[in-house]
Amino acid sequence: MEYSQPNFLTALEDGTFTFAYGISPWLFALLVVLITIGVWFTYRKTTRQLSTPWKAFFIGIRSSVLVLLLFCLLRPVVTTLQVSPQETYLAVVIDDSQSMAIADLTDGQTRQAAVAEQLYENGLLDELSESFQIRTFRFDNQTQRIAGSEELSEEGTASSIDQALSYVDDQLNGLPLGGIILVSDGADNSDDDPLATAQDFGARQIPVFTIGVGQEDIPQDIGIVDVRAAKTVLEGSVFNVQVAVNHQGYEGQEVELSIMDGDTQVVSDVVILGAEGVTRRFELEITPERPDLIVYDLNVELQAGEIIDKNNSYSFLVDNTEKEALDILYLEGHPRNEYKFIRRAVSGDNSLRLATYLQTGPEKYYRQGIESATELSSGFPEDREELFEYEAIVLGDIEFDFFDADQLQMLEDFVAERGGGFLMSGMVDEEFIGSPIADILPVTLVEEGFLPAHLRGGIRRGAHPTGELFYPRLTSNGEFSPVLRLSADDSENQALWRQLPELQGTYVTGRIKPGAEVLIEHPLLQYQNQALPLLASQRYGSGRSMSLTTASTWRWQMMLPAADESHEILWRQILRWLAVSAPERITIEFDREFYNVGDEVNVRAIVLNNKYEADNDATLWMQTSNPLEEFIDAPMEWDIEEDGVYRASFIAEEEGVYSLLVDVASAAGETSDSSAEKTAAFVVTPSLREYTNAELDSGLMARIAEVSGGSYFNLAVAGELANTIEFTPNAYSREVQIDLWDRPWLLALLILLLCVDWVSRRTKGLS
Repeated sequence: MEYSQPNFLTALEDGTFTFAYGISPWLFALLVVLITIGVWFTYRKTTRQLSTPWKAFFIGIRSSVLVLLLFCLLRPVVTTLQVSPQETYLAVVIDDSQSMAIADLTDGQTRQAAVAEQLYENGLLDELSESFQIRTFRFDNQTQRIAGSEELSEEGTASSIDQALSYVDDQLNGLPLGGIILVSDGADNSDDDPLATAQDFGARQIPVFTIGVGQEDIPQDIGIVDVRAAKTVLEGSVFNVQVAVNHQGYEGQEVELSIMDGDTQVVSDVVILGAEGVTRRFELEITPERPDLIVYDLNVELQAGEIIDKNNSYSFLVDNTEKEALDILYLEGHPRNEYKFIRRAVSGDNSLRLATYLQTGPEKYYRQGIESATELSSGFPEDREELFEYEAIVLGDIEFDFFDADQLQMLEDFVAERGGGFLMSGMVDEEFIGSPIADILPVTLVEEGFLPAHLRGGIRRGAHPTGELFYPRLTSNGEFSPVLRLSADDSENQALWRQLPELQGTYVTGRIKPGAEVLIEHPLLQYQNQALPLLASQRYGSGRSMSLTTASTWRWQMMLPAADESHEILWRQILRWLAVSAPERITIEFDREFYNVGDEVNVRAIVLNNKYEADNDATLWMQTSNPLEEFIDAPMEWDIEEDGVYRASFIAEEEGVYSLLVDVASAAGETSDSSAEKTAAFVVTPSLREYTNAELDSGLMARIAEVSGGSYFNLAVAGELANTIEFTPNAYSREVQIDLWDRPWLLALLILLLCVDWVSRRTKGLS
């Protein structure tokens, strides 16, 4: 399409009529009237008698001649705009995200290959360049200028049409922009609304012409749309991986889900896909096999006929590195069997340190598991700082008189404010009723005198109901609790619990508190129509608490085969559950669970001082190591709106494992403390976003064109665009004046009128 000097008819239609000498059209009309009146006066009397029609004919001819002469003398002109070819700009914006690599077009052609063929090989851009200055851009979540199709990579992990349109507007601001051609599949996965920007272009008379690429319905595909898994696990712990799978065309199909650690298959399961287009979640369980940062590869079995294969796999990171042992304070009233076997259960686990303070007799105490000569040298910690160094506290058969009022309050603060874990294991002294301990526990405490007769007396051997042998019963919550997980398989776990030896005796408590949950209950004994809770838990303030009202779990260790580790597993998991909830001095959090290349990583560090209070006066420095082992240092800034919170951010530019080290220097100068630094890791993986809802969104593309004043084309008919696109008022143009007085047809008309007048007058005998 070429634009040149406008022709006469176009000028009359689109231009503005004026007289070169500045005469108003209204004045010209008045002169026409006066000329007509003047001619009429001259024909009132003629040398020969004429009929009225002939008089009118001669008046019309003579008036027309005079008016035509006056019209030419006044130099009439038509002023119009002439668009200058090669002076008007046209932006071509091409989607370069990963979804453009999908081969869903004829003969297995990728979307990007079809775009390159249509725009470059078939000459569409060459044809448009005859009339426009072409500026070509590629975009994903960022936009940049390109020179040709060889600069298209199909590697963008996200796409933002709004960002692309805004970038073009900024880059070509001030230039005569005649329009924009947007080439995309419309799979916009940003949070911005491109319609608002397109509407703004329309208000400025800059149309956006859209070209849709791809199929509107992908007939066959299975894709992972979401993965959720623990980022950090403790040695020997089982954790769940939740996988969300969506599909088209494989309803009811059996597919294999598998998780690989390098070349080793960790776990696999055959699942059945649901209804087409409906996302289903599946769950796999993993026990890390090595103490390391492990990148697992999750795979969905590729099926015949799948158009997209890149969304069948995904990688995620689990931190199973060796960590400092969780410090647990264990206070015991006497050297009972339960005490011995709890310590034995923990002895082989380096992730747990049980610092015990055991009363062996009147005013006689024994310390075990201590790290220094001063630890617990004065008995129960004397102040909050010393107590708060532990992550959890376990109370055995210990009497109320062991604590003073301040220590009891410190225990409540430890759970509610420090966020530590608390377990009352075994006997609960009646004197604790009304104390902070009673507030912490998930069960109510009842004076013995208020209990039914058959429940009084605590644990008494023999025929007394509270001292009889029984098989513990898991509640519905207990069956699926990670605390009580003896096997990763549900059915096997239940079978193992049924095989455990009988326990003997239970201490009686009241009903469960609101919000608490019972994990194990007595199979027979009840209080107020509720089974007696054996193991119960609840949240309390920032921490969590648990009560275990039997002192006979040691029987499992004694009566099970030596190879059976059920007792060890149970106690380790209970203690970890208590301790892992306690916040550390430094906590590192990320704004997302998984990151993709090009994402912004927002790091949030929560800093507590030695009293476990928010520290707003610390100095934080973050060191980042990327997969290329490049180190970047950056300060972390205090978030003025949140106490103890510091923030930093950076762009994840490489795929792989990143590690972070946050170093803290507090206002108190505690830089030598090992707790003054914290490490964390995360993995950057290929994005799934571009393959989720990757069909051509022709609706969005058509709406963008509509609100901007442009037109929508499918890629197959994009060649028609060259004949459709028009210049706009924003194009480079100049005013052109076209003279009307010297038109050949105007002279011919004048001669014709004079000839008709002369012949007519001679015919009628007029002079």
